[in-house]
Amino acid sequence: MRIPAAALALGLVLLAPTPALACGGFFCMSQPMDQSGERIMFVQDGGDVTAHVLINYQGDAKQFSWVVPTPTEPKLGVGSEALFRTVDAGTRPSFQLKIKDLGDCYWQPRRYEAEDRAAAPSAAESNVQVVSREQVGPYDTAVIRSDDPDALRRWLRANGYVLPAKLDPLLDPYVAGKYYFVALKLQQDRAAGDLQPITMRYRASKPGIPIRLTGVAATPNMDVYVWVLGDDRAIPENYRHAEINEARVDWLSGGANYKAVVTRAADEAGGQAFVTDFAGDAKAVDLSVFDDAKQDLKALATLRDPIAFLRAIQEDGYFQRGSPQALAFVRRYVPIPKSMKDVWEPGFYSNPEQYRQQLRREGVTVNAAKAAKELEEIVVKPNREILAQFGRHHYLTRLYTTMSPEEMTQDPTFRFNPYLPKVDNVHVADGERDCRNHKDGETAPIRVTLKDGTRFTIYPEKGRTPYGIEEGLVPVPLASVTRDREMPFARKIEQLNPMGPGSIIQDNSAAIATALDPTLKEATRPAEGMGCSNRSSIPGTNPTHGMGEPVTYALIALGAWGFKRRRRP
Repeated sequence: MRIPAAALALGLVLLAPTPALACGGFFCMSQPMDQSGERIMFVQDGGDVTAHVLINYQGDAKQFSWVVPTPTEPKLGVGSEALFRTVDAGTRPSFQLKIKDLGDCYWQPRRYEAEDRAAAPSAAESNVQVVSREQVGPYDTAVIRSDDPDALRRWLRANGYVLPAKLDPLLDPYVAGKYYFVALKLQQDRAAGDLQPITMRYRASKPGIPIRLTGVAATPNMDVYVWVLGDDRAIPENYRHAEINEARVDWLSGGANYKAVVTRAADEAGGQAFVTDFAGDAKAVDLSVFDDAKQDLKALATLRDPIAFLRAIQEDGYFQRGSPQALAFVRRYVPIPKSMKDVWEPGFYSNPEQYRQQLRREGVTVNAAKAAKELEEIVVKPNREILAQFGRHHYLTRLYTTMSPEEMTQDPTFRFNPYLPKVDNVHVADGERDCRNHKDGETAPIRVTLKDGTRFTIYPEKGRTPYGIEEGLVPVPLASVTRDREMPFARKIEQLNPMGPGSIIQDNSAAIATALDPTLKEATRPAEGMGCSNRSSIPGTNPTHGMGEPVTYALIALGAWGFKRRRRP
């Protein structure tokens, strides 16, 4: 079995074939969203939580399988890949440096743009209860439970779910906690391109992620993206919360080193901490992609001409341009005739008119009625449910961190706090490029003033941050500077709670000010132990913490794994 390449990797990795660069057609995969890492959106509806999980998998469709524990019996459905594209676009952090020139810069420096980075039981297994089996979208699903972890493992393996041996002991706490397990496979006639997000709705008091199981398949510094849709700002309950030091951001590249800064900030918080990328009005997300105004399934069901069918799929908004799901869908209903096997597939589906004569000669027709029924299930219904969820809730939070396997010892859970302020994902700073004594605009020093009044100078010939270039921070080979590098990456580390502002664990504002201006006296020093991942000193980070109360859990993705320790500063 090959399961998603990173545990809890909530993203279908899209690889654009080389010819697509010149295609320009609807079914050509171009500029795909980086969907590596874990991506999940929770929706809190009273005592129910719905988890939208983006599944990451590359490989043979017949080898795909996926398992996830839930605290109560779940109701399964299919989600929308477009949801993750839209919430990412509306909440992604950006860093904009507004520069004005002092003096006459004799050349116009090139403008740096932010990169789109910134992630059936046998008689022998009578101890396993099969709660339900059904087809959900492209999946064959089973919901099972057992009081015997060995029986559960045997059932999964006997039914084609190959579990790494390292995972075996990690399942035990979930079995002891009376959890249900959702198991997915692709249906026999489906391809890997048919994979789409899964939704799970069940009773739970709070969202959470089974990160401990993820450690089996996680990669070092793996991205974890969490969106929470509710009525107030979402917070990490049992993980710390960090605010980054924006003086560590590479403003000249629009924050291309953002992941590295967050990684270092999380390390300073003990290795288990989230930052808040966005918290505010859910209207920041453009939901127009879910509008079904142009979609007429009744009319579509009457089509038999393959060209008319393909044009309707392209023009009526059922799929986003370049979606692998779209290509997998049309393959089933308009297969390329064997006599045309040498035709480039994306070009054929994007521009079918040029093959009209061949299609007529081969007598190709479409079972559009069946196709319309499938579209109702995998596209139209999920989109309507997403619109309904955003209609019920007005507040969206985006939380982000990176984690390595050795840090995945505690399942993160999330609560809401109505008293915390909103967080803007757009960060703006002012810069003054001083060309009065340094005429070369490319290397002239830039005085940066952050929104909070923090000021520092960047010397481009030495680096793109006040401390120059550090390994892993900026993806360009610029020279380092010989200055003190002890400036923290986290401006503030705190423990948030559902009421009030939370407890400050470490305020590095004075240390940052001193590092930026050595003439200042340092008012406070970092607490002993900060800057290393010492979980034993962190309150509330017992690896068994959080199992007593039902929580919402998302994906267990089992696959390639490795246990490299994260490089520490």
